[in-house]
Amino acid sequence: MRKTAVMELHTYTLASDDALRRYTTHFWPRHIQSLRKHGITVHGVWIDGGADTRRVIALVSYPPGSDPARIVEIYRSSCDFAEDHADFDGDLITSAQTARIEPIPSSPLE
Repeated sequence: MRKTAVMELHTYTLASDDALRRYTTHFWPRHIQSLRKHGITVHGVWIDGGADTRRVIALVSYPPGSDPARIVEIYRSSCDFAEDHADFDGDLITSAQTARIEPIPSSPLE
């Protein structure tokens, strides 16, 4: 059986409309690039279109057979992490959730 990438769905809730705008227009574009340097692939980032929500949802993956916790630990101790977060107040994220997801056998995204 072929190993597939380890996939996670990250959901972030922001404190205000302005925080959501800055998070999606300034933070994420550079974050996508720096995560890639650390072996984390961002497949997409979306804004939850529901009324009165300020949620951002990101689908990310790690190489097959890797330890995502270790990869994230290395990234969080890097200069890239510090630079990504330098211009964004992390306290504006009021909630963060991560769900590890596994594809069904016929899933087209691996």
